Amino acid sequence: MKFLYIAPEHVSGTLSLFKKEHERRGDHCRFVTFWHSRWNFPDDICLDLPWMPNRSWVLALRNAIAPDPHKVPSRIVAGKPPVWNPNPLIRGLFAARDFLNWKAISRAIELHDLKSFDVIQLDGGADFTRNARFAKEMRASGKHVVAYYHGSDLRSRGYIPAVDEVTELRLTPEWDLVSLDSRLQYLYLPFEGKSLPSKVYSPGSPVRIGHAARNPLKGTAHVERAVRALQREFALELVLIRDMSHEEALRVKFSCDILVDQLTNEGGWGYGMSSVEALAMGLPVITNIPEAMRRQLGEHPFLHADSETIEQVLRECLLNRELLRSSSKQGREWAFERHELAKVGDSLYEHYDRLGWLK
Repeated sequence: MKFLYIAPEHVSGTLSLFKKEHERRGDHCRFVTFWHSRWNFPDDICLDLPWMPNRSWVLALRNAIAPDPHKVPSRIVAGKPPVWNPNPLIRGLFAARDFLNWKAISRAIELHDLKSFDVIQLDGGADFTRNARFAKEMRASGKHVVAYYHGSDLRSRGYIPAVDEVTELRLTPEWDLVSLDSRLQYLYLPFEGKSLPSKVYSPGSPVRIGHAARNPLKGTAHVERAVRALQREFALELVLIRDMSHEEALRVKFSCDILVDQLTNEGGWGYGMSSVEALAMGLPVITNIPEAMRRQLGEHPFLHADSETIEQVLRECLLNRELLRSSSKQGREWAFERHELAKVGDSLYEHYDRLGWLK
């Protein structure tokens, strides 16, 4: 079978991983991105389209007329998924962009024979255009459409109606979204174990506290406050992981002794790829696992903390090295059990089989 992934940007490395897993199973896979990743993840077919938010002037214009979804809390109200329904100005700007870019898009569709694929997966639930022109054509010709929601794309932007109308399978690695919409199927984030370094866990001095600070909704200020307070008692160093390539982020993360992911859950529950990578490397991970997520997730290795308790939890870790060593061991085993690429691939293909898509 032939699988095509379409994404504005290669955000967390999953496009390459899914491609590798499809090919391992004997299938063909390509992925198309609109622009090159800010974190330098590899490209497959990169269109390098103009009028996209990787251009500084486009980003400035977008932020002037609409908030960045990564910098605002969810706009989900009363458990109802939001729907993309912008004002006429924004809708007109998207329509103009789609019109101007369609010649380059259609040329790529023809050049790479994209209409020959059996299944297309829309990363973030977005097609090449907001009217889902390509996805509609594919469905009309008997092909299948998957939408994969990362979180802020759905929480703050909402479902794009034209895409949602033709989507047959909706996937997400976000537990709060599963609770929000029963149509969404949970799929663990994949990682490739052999590609990540690991070490015998032994905290150094000073103890390096890593924090994935790319998203401002994670609660960075609370981590900084807690570390400043604890530095009066312990030899600590706070390492903020942001504004760097993925390769550099992995190197810096591996040099840390503890990772603090997110504390507020304003931008989604629990943990993301940064935590998965840290667990696989053998780092204890502190993050906020709310009760509703805990019931769905089951047994897990995370050390729970929120904005009020982070200082207390860090102190307990620093006083109890056995807790850290135990968390390191359990976390690595759990990450391989739940998130290893082949196992995530098994789950993905089970969805295809259930829907009768497998040839």
